[in-house]
Amino acid sequence: MATQRPTETHGGWEQYRRFSELIFLSVSGHLVFALFYGLYMGKAAIGLGLTLPSLLILSLFPLSKTRIRRQALRVVSHIFLLVDFVGLNLSLVWMGMPAHSSAWWCALWPMFVAHLIGVVDGLVWLLVGVAGVMFIWANEQYHWVAPLLRPEDNPIELMQIVFVAVVLSFGVIVRSAFDRYNRMIVQTQRTIDEQNRALAQRNQTLEDMLQAVQQANLERTRMFASISHEVRTPLNGLVGFVQLLNQTKLTPQQISYMEQVSKCSDTLLQIINEVLDFSRLESAPTQLSQQPYDPVKVAHEAVDMMESVAKHKGVGIVREFPTLPLTVVGDPLRLKQVILNLLGNALKFTNQGSVRVRCSTEYTAAGDPLLHVEVQDTGIGISVEAQEHLFQPFSAASEHTMREYGGSGLGLAICKRLVDMMEGHIGVSSRPGNGSLFWFEVPIRLAA
Repeated sequence: MATQRPTETHGGWEQYRRFSELIFLSVSGHLVFALFYGLYMGKAAIGLGLTLPSLLILSLFPLSKTRIRRQALRVVSHIFLLVDFVGLNLSLVWMGMPAHSSAWWCALWPMFVAHLIGVVDGLVWLLVGVAGVMFIWANEQYHWVAPLLRPEDNPIELMQIVFVAVVLSFGVIVRSAFDRYNRMIVQTQRTIDEQNRALAQRNQTLEDMLQAVQQANLERTRMFASISHEVRTPLNGLVGFVQLLNQTKLTPQQISYMEQVSKCSDTLLQIINEVLDFSRLESAPTQLSQQPYDPVKVAHEAVDMMESVAKHKGVGIVREFPTLPLTVVGDPLRLKQVILNLLGNALKFTNQGSVRVRCSTEYTAAGDPLLHVEVQDTGIGISVEAQEHLFQPFSAASEHTMREYGGSGLGLAICKRLVDMMEGHIGVSSRPGNGSLFWFEVPIRLAA
């Protein structure tokens, strides 16, 4: 359900609070004159004419604290003020005040309304004040309302003193309200400045922490690269000696052991190579070469390199490549590396069926050429939850697949880094048990 904004539900509260003294000044002036004429002068009609409407003005202050809408409060305020203004004009006529003296009391109302409600409302009340003055002048000529007192019965000097006091009090109240408002603005600005300084310090702290974390990650990556490099040298020697031992005369049991050693060493060498590749991409930006090449030929070469692995597992590789040659400008080595990683993953997780490799050219809406490559397998598939973290480093589809099929979880992360470097996109579509479709597309520049 939509919630109402505070400016709509608590309309006018700030303004009424800021100029609440004007309300009390107006009501106090009315009550003083009401007591004077009602009790001292014995004219109850004048006392009631000043007292009853002023009580409506007094009710505006608590009314502004309620959840009344701003526009409703505005309308109610105008109604109450109009009733009080009419009561004042009637009381001035009943007092027998001459028109040239009574008209001055009407001049205060537009200023009162402008500060209490708004500037536009104050301009409207200029017309109301003029209407009140015209009524007083017309009544003096046509005698619509008969006065209850003679002009000489009124203490004119006292009335003038009270009028001056009211005007001075009005000015002091308005000035005091604006001073408080300015102090509040200054205090608010000071609070905002302090919060901005605190945020700036916190941002600096977070930036320092981020730089420290990035430096630590860089050092960790360099350490992994150094360790992997040092491990790969003796591991290459181990693989070589295993191959030499396989060429000697061995017993069937020894052959079985040597096959296991060969598989373990190949897996370990693959993991170390992936760590080295990822560390190299992390530690320093890799520059892509720009040379003419045929992407279809590169795709064929990648498939040829994995053909023996596929035959050993009994899995077929289906090539769906264009027959016509295509010459583009780019980095063939990085393109082949991505295809090899995707094809190697497909063969690793496919025990039966086939792996399809597709290569085609497409065009964007702006007419720019794209190289689109797909690797589709009939393997175990990947869950939707695992797909969200698939291209992150050190993340495999699940712990079960890592235990069963091995791997470092870096192959797809390396593919994503390389495709990003080529300003392309990579993605996956898969369901558990129904195989996976990995694809990537990179912009290409056709050779002249």
